[in-house]
Amino acid sequence: MSAKVKFFITLAFISFLTVVGGALLVTVGRNFGQFWFGRSFAESQLREYVNKVMRQEINGVSCRNVDTDGNGYVSCDFTTTSEPNRTHSIECAAWGWDGFLNRGCKTRLPGGLGNN
Repeated sequence: MSAKVKFFITLAFISFLTVVGGALLVTVGRNFGQFWFGRSFAESQLREYVNKVMRQEINGVSCRNVDTDGNGYVSCDFTTTSEPNRTHSIECAAWGWDGFLNRGCKTRLPGGLGNN
């Protein structure tokens, strides 16, 4: 084998490892990031949404930290100061690449309807 062929085979192998390694890091990084930062990121999106859209104050909030269905949003439940005994359900942007594309929150319909 000539030196040129060996060089191109080595270059192709390094390129392949870079692509596969990058994809692995993005996937694992997203999951670790959501685990560590997901809840606080979603809760900040929820507080902003309730304040600006609903024009109310949050009394209590609980968001999941991982986007389990891969739609870029996590499930949250919250109460407001005006209705402290009524729990509302909503989905808010998840931490990670999807969270920067999806901002804010959206309503969650019963049975998953409307959550494509």
